[in-house]
Amino acid sequence: MNRKHIQDTFDYFLHFTEIYRTNENKYLREARILKLQIPHILQDFQKGDLLAGSIHHTFIGFSPQYGGKYIYFFEEDQARKLLDDNREFLSRIDEIEAAIAYWHTERTLYKLNDRFASKHGHLDPYQKAVHRLGEEGRLGVSSIPDGRLALTIPDLDKLLQLGLHHLYEEVALKDQTDPFIQALLITITTVEDAIDFYKYQLCSLLEKDPDNTELRRIYADLSRIRYQKPNTFLEALQLFWIYAVISDLMNYGRMDIYLGDFYAADLQQGIIDEETAISYLTDLYGKIRRIGKIHDARIILGGLGRRNPQNADQLALLLMETTRRTKEVIPQLTLRCYEGMNQTVFDKALQVNAEGCSFPILYSDDTNIPAIQKAFQVNLDDAMSYIPAGCGEYILEGRSVGTPNSSLNLLKALELALHHGRDMYYQVQAGPDTGAVEDFATFEDLWDAFTAQIDPELTLVAFAEKDCYDIIAENAGCLHLSLLMHDCLEKGKPLLEGGVRYFHGMTEIMGMISAADSLTAIKTLVYDRQIMSLKQLVSILDANFEGYEKERRLMQSCPKYGNDNDEADRMAIRVFNYIAKASLALTDQTGLDKYMMVSVNNSESAVWGNVTMASACGRKNGEALANANGASIGCDRSGATALLNSMRKFDHSLHAGVINNIRFTKELFTDQFDKMKQLIQAFFMNNGSQLNLMVIGKDDLIKAKEHPEKYQNLIVRIGGFSARFVELDPIVQEEIIRRTTFAS
Repeated sequence: MNRKHIQDTFDYFLHFTEIYRTNENKYLREARILKLQIPHILQDFQKGDLLAGSIHHTFIGFSPQYGGKYIYFFEEDQARKLLDDNREFLSRIDEIEAAIAYWHTERTLYKLNDRFASKHGHLDPYQKAVHRLGEEGRLGVSSIPDGRLALTIPDLDKLLQLGLHHLYEEVALKDQTDPFIQALLITITTVEDAIDFYKYQLCSLLEKDPDNTELRRIYADLSRIRYQKPNTFLEALQLFWIYAVISDLMNYGRMDIYLGDFYAADLQQGIIDEETAISYLTDLYGKIRRIGKIHDARIILGGLGRRNPQNADQLALLLMETTRRTKEVIPQLTLRCYEGMNQTVFDKALQVNAEGCSFPILYSDDTNIPAIQKAFQVNLDDAMSYIPAGCGEYILEGRSVGTPNSSLNLLKALELALHHGRDMYYQVQAGPDTGAVEDFATFEDLWDAFTAQIDPELTLVAFAEKDCYDIIAENAGCLHLSLLMHDCLEKGKPLLEGGVRYFHGMTEIMGMISAADSLTAIKTLVYDRQIMSLKQLVSILDANFEGYEKERRLMQSCPKYGNDNDEADRMAIRVFNYIAKASLALTDQTGLDKYMMVSVNNSESAVWGNVTMASACGRKNGEALANANGASIGCDRSGATALLNSMRKFDHSLHAGVINNIRFTKELFTDQFDKMKQLIQAFFMNNGSQLNLMVIGKDDLIKAKEHPEKYQNLIVRIGGFSARFVELDPIVQEEIIRRTTFAS
């Protein structure tokens, strides 16, 4: 940054602060902040771009979740360093210092922490580390909750069907004396400002290169969508992207619906061809990747409830082909499957996966839509709008909020139950003292101690979720989102103040299967067969199995989930049902429409495992937990069908998203494609909800760890996201290598 840029950054900081402090109405304040912010954060049009639109926030800004930031965010350390490094030439230093002091307590995350501590301090009596929302924490059963508004996907189809001008007219029909309506009108002009920003840049570029037809085309598209609704695929793509960029969207909804009709019409009229369309989608993919949100960036294809399925399927096939060619970890292409769907689309999905892309992720509408109707208590039309966003959490497109702000480690809950509530990794008290293991005379006594470790932590994170929403509502209207969320405009209310149709929350569950397998082993060896006492078993775990290999083999030989074993699967279902129903039971206490659990582990299963001690399922200190609803690592020994049979047994009306990872060799897909297709279809027809396919050999993973320079493009599915294998933490790499690979 040169001197002028640094001074401009601090001038912007002071202007931002002035607008914030002088506007008492929170909606008009936000709208005027956005008017200031958008031209400041927009990045210049780059040579070779086919679409206009990219941003970069500074140390202060407004965003629902850009880079994990929270509403009015302020990076104080960045601001102070920039100030301290450049004091000799900066002006208005006293004002800058005062503004830094002001934002220390005015940033939204600070307010959230203050609220949480004052309201719920009594929920944290176990001498745990102070809960600081938004910061890393792995002590005890629960992680430190985040401050963010994630996975809120507006109705982008409405944007493209109306266009900015007609959207403005629709809002203008409401009471314009209402500050919220005034703010929405200003917000629409911020999209126009972004368009004008790039039109101005393109004018300058065209002066230097007047014969550049591509620049002329982009300028013409921007000019049309500035005043009219889009008429072509490229115009619609550009309007979608501009809106997504300036509103910090991290997930992109049912793209084959809102862009499919445009693409099909242009294709039929000869306005565009497949290769040209792929070049634009490739540019879009590149821009999504530069945002860098590998746990998000979902694009949803397929599914029931689409306006014109044939048109949508044409675009779905094109997006899958783009994914096949680019072979990148984002966007996360996701296909909703259903009985009677276009088999060409389903076959293409399997073929793209078979090439090692790890996408599209597969979901079954036949299983999920009825389950979502029951789980969320919504009508069929709303249930058909479901989207597995982020790592796989279900939200309703344009109709619901459902931010997952925390995670619970169920295996750690069992560790605490076996040690008087003590976290054996950190060697501190992290839960209630639920008694000595000598006093657990029956398995039910152990079960009660296990669940007693879960309950206060689940309550803690549920209240943190509601606090997160409440603080947002008190400080902002999230105008770009509210503008396109169902019922907000109709009610004249922002999404978190009674505007959004469904008001949901959720927490992510880690180590569920590891806990279930451990409980099965304890029940089998201690209570059923009485081979050892519970005290003896705990001492073996505390020794990390050193000197107890025979006993470890006994634990490993106990029934394990993932083998279609009724005993093991019943325990997994019992653990699953407990945490699911306990989450639902908190709905009324939190004031949400639904509070639910999700089992959609990302790399957290390995991170949490690193701080979790040896367990009765046979895993040693620090080893990864079972990922989501997948089997304990290496324990699914009875074949792919048995694993899928275990996975399909859960009640899908009790959760808001689960992840099922399964890995096959490439040869199996190549040589027995029809059988693989039948296997997956049979799973979906029999209560299977979702599949993450990883088509790769174990030997390839081992070689990639040894010689990363030769495997830079090897993509693997973690759980809720994909990544380049060579870029992963070694802990996560080892967990992936140890997963079972099914071959013919």
